[in-house]
Amino acid sequence: MKKRTAGREWFIIALVVAVLCIALGINGVWRSFERFDNSILNEKDNQLYSLMRSGDINLENSINAIQREAETFLGRERLKNEIANWKKNGSTESLKTYISNNTLVSNPIYADLVMNYKNKFLCSASGSKSYTQLTGSDANGMSLWKDDNNAYYMAWHQEAAGNITYDVMIDLLRLYSMAIGKSNDREIMLLDASSVIAMTAGPDGPVIKEAEEEAGEKFSNFRDFMTSCQKEGIADGISVDTTDDAGKPYTARMVAIPSGNTVNGEFAMGILADYEDAIAPSRKAAEGIFLYGGLAMVGVAGLLLLLIMMRRANAASSAELRVLKKKNEAMEEINQKMQALAHHQRLETIGTMTASIAHDFNNLLTPIMGYSIMTMEMLPADATDLQENLMEIYDASVKAKDIVTRLAELTKKGNEENFKEIEVDEVIRNALKVTLPAKPKEVEVKANFNAEGEKIKADRTQISQLVMNIVLNAYDAMRGEGGTLLVSTRISGEEVVLRFKDNGCGMDTETMSRIFDPFYTTKESGKGTGLGLAIVAQIVETHGGKIYVDSEPGAGTEFRVYIPLAGAEMESLAWGPGGEGKFDTKRYSVNLIRKELARIQAEKEEEDAAQN
Repeated sequence: MKKRTAGREWFIIALVVAVLCIALGINGVWRSFERFDNSILNEKDNQLYSLMRSGDINLENSINAIQREAETFLGRERLKNEIANWKKNGSTESLKTYISNNTLVSNPIYADLVMNYKNKFLCSASGSKSYTQLTGSDANGMSLWKDDNNAYYMAWHQEAAGNITYDVMIDLLRLYSMAIGKSNDREIMLLDASSVIAMTAGPDGPVIKEAEEEAGEKFSNFRDFMTSCQKEGIADGISVDTTDDAGKPYTARMVAIPSGNTVNGEFAMGILADYEDAIAPSRKAAEGIFLYGGLAMVGVAGLLLLLIMMRRANAASSAELRVLKKKNEAMEEINQKMQALAHHQRLETIGTMTASIAHDFNNLLTPIMGYSIMTMEMLPADATDLQENLMEIYDASVKAKDIVTRLAELTKKGNEENFKEIEVDEVIRNALKVTLPAKPKEVEVKANFNAEGEKIKADRTQISQLVMNIVLNAYDAMRGEGGTLLVSTRISGEEVVLRFKDNGCGMDTETMSRIFDPFYTTKESGKGTGLGLAIVAQIVETHGGKIYVDSEPGAGTEFRVYIPLAGAEMESLAWGPGGEGKFDTKRYSVNLIRKELARIQAEKEEEDAAQN
């Protein structure tokens, strides 16, 4: 009886522990999805900021365009003559006629040109004088105006000689339509720098409302949030429960940039999007995980309970279960081995297909080359044009055959089992040919091979990859500005030295200290993985070699790779100019590398002299 009671107690304890683990797991999943939600929101906000930046640039371009046109018109000699005539005879008719036909009328956001004399209205291009100034001129000479028809304008103020001033009126509704436009899935609001008016896209076109004017719930919430960001001078994002234009409640995501952080400088910008569009997918995923994960945990708990009961009831069943478990593990191991074998076979198939394709291309190119030669031999001697055309076909076929041959060679797997004695000069020549299609037109490549006939024990594919990675980096460093890449080889003791020197942009000490780090790159996003030089370092290490780098900003970059000759004893790895220790690029600054290079300065000068 006591044994049964003790067993029941242990069962209850195990059940409580299981429930606690489930609760902790659910809490952890919930917190993880909260962090995931925040990450999704941050990404969404960044997308919205990018959209606003695009509209911001459009606003700046539109305002700058009309300012340039106004400066041109207001600086004309004819306008000065009309002003002089008005002052002389006192009539503004001729002056008004002239400014009414100004060159600004072709600009879609132009509304009017107002002339003032001694800060009093003189005349306007439209004939209207019902303007009320709402704000003073800012540092850019811009101010906010309103007419008797409740139309709003932004005016650019310009002072001239003789107490004459001008105000070029910009129609804000047309400015919004032209620079911002309307989107079906998001809404952009502009708030002037003084927080007097707010503009957004309504169902029937742009809408302007003053800060204190009554508006719908969505417009009011959006305007209040932007006013707060403008007042505090910070860019921010917030989620708000509001209603759409049809009165349906929903959650909106709002982000805003104050006018002080915009390019145009006149308007704060905000964007409103549906919060559910960004967060709903992650919520559905969380609900699915909770539901199906909970079912899985219930199933696991039931299975554990069943196993415990079976073990208590029958020891023989437990032993059989252990046997079945071992069989299952054996089957899983066999399954993994079969998957690995299938993967290996797929890789071999890909290699075979590549070789077959190269073979087929060679079979196609061979008759093209042959028939080109045969046709040229059949042509009369005076058919020079046809001979040149056939020669172009033959040359192109030869180049294609060469590319296919190198492609087939590069598809071979490179590893230590493939280490063979290879002529290093030949491998570098072939690798340089592969890189020629990527060479910028403004870059010149010079080569000086002084290791003819010398061999190294290496993987041909890996050495080709080493050369191409360094050469392609040199091309990128000289792209646009142009320059010269010097590639040379020489023998130093029992090592062959590969030298790659360019006069590109160069690197500073901090960049040099990280160039061999995996995934470190100074290139733009999408133009580099940061693996090229990391692979170079790995290949050098695999071949028991050493690598040095010397560079200065604006003075180019030089790589020197030392690889043991075939038959030479491979010493312990010695990275950098110190010649000892593990590979650590952060230890080797430009100055330390120069000390090493100073030792072989005489040899460098001889090589340079030979090239020149």
